Amino acid sequence: MKNWLFFIVTAVVVFLLGMLASSVINRKNEAKFAYTPKVEINENEPRNDVWGKNFPKEYQSYLQTLDTNFASYQGGSHMIDLLEEDPNLVILWAGYGFSKDYNQGRGHYYAIDDIQNTLRTGGPTGPDDGPMPSTCWTCKSPDVPRLMNEKGIDEFYSGKWASKGSEVVNNIGCADCHNPKDMSLQISRPALVEAFDSMGKDIDKATHQEMRSLVCAQCHAEYYFNKNIPGKEGVPYLVFPWKEGFSAEDMEKYYDDIGFSDWTHSLSKAPMLKAQHPGYETYLTGVHADRGVSCADCHMPYKSEGGQKFTDHHIQSPLNNVANSCQVCHRQETNKLIELEENHPHAEVSKPDPFGCEKKLPEKEELKK
Repeated sequence: MKNWLFFIVTAVVVFLLGMLASSVINRKNEAKFAYTPKVEINENEPRNDVWGKNFPKEYQSYLQTLDTNFASYQGGSHMIDLLEEDPNLVILWAGYGFSKDYNQGRGHYYAIDDIQNTLRTGGPTGPDDGPMPSTCWTCKSPDVPRLMNEKGIDEFYSGKWASKGSEVVNNIGCADCHNPKDMSLQISRPALVEAFDSMGKDIDKATHQEMRSLVCAQCHAEYYFNKNIPGKEGVPYLVFPWKEGFSAEDMEKYYDDIGFSDWTHSLSKAPMLKAQHPGYETYLTGVHADRGVSCADCHMPYKSEGGQKFTDHHIQSPLNNVANSCQVCHRQETNKLIELEENHPHAEVSKPDPFGCEKKLPEKEELKK
């Protein structure tokens, strides 16, 4: 009886060890062959589905950005009419394009659709019509690096927004951030490189961890159009106002020194500045940058699938992926972390505006639906 029992136990152990060995071999084989190129990706290839043939896991996670159901008190991917939520902005921005239309962005996949549908374009009827310059396409598509390479940077910035609409058709994606030769992170927009040059810094010396934020900084930053650059007069050239530093006070000093304003207020007649989307500056002057955390660590955390570790390209709010983003460092429970974020001082429900009105944001319960 003991011999039979010993035989059965041995057989079970051998079977389990065999299954484990088979699993390990399969995972090694997956890791070995997962990134074997199936197609050749040319320089400035703008089509994300072509890149997806070589990098299916990243591409499949990127397609999840189609989902716009998540909304939080800090934003999310759900479209919200911010002028409806806060009508005071119509007065605050009187005479500026954002007083006509201003929506919560739905994410990278919808960048082209959303700019085509905004009232800020003025509904151009031809390539030379409308208030917006061609420069406004800069952060909307991987077609932009291709067009800059074909036409030249100055020529790309020249003309009206409508003049290049037929050539900007691919959604924000792979070529905006990656080198097709080795998939390393790269800067595809000249404004960021030029901003570093203005500060006496060499962006080519950035570490991989720094690049995990800098590829975001190409677009998620404050900017203005400089039409007075020597040799480029009249061209609305994209510039980041970082020469004096990254804080709001530094950028205000920069604008004051050159006498720049975004527009003249149609009611008060005062020269006005509007911060566009200073995500990188806000990050850089905060605690996460001090601790060496990158933008991608929270918005595109690493994940494992089939024994492979890769960056999740479902770019989204960390509050919709707390386990893989926040809880890597913060050990509180999910509900507690969300509560802490919603009660953070920068998330106050009411803030006085310059006209003495109260800025009322949507109730938290409404945004969670």
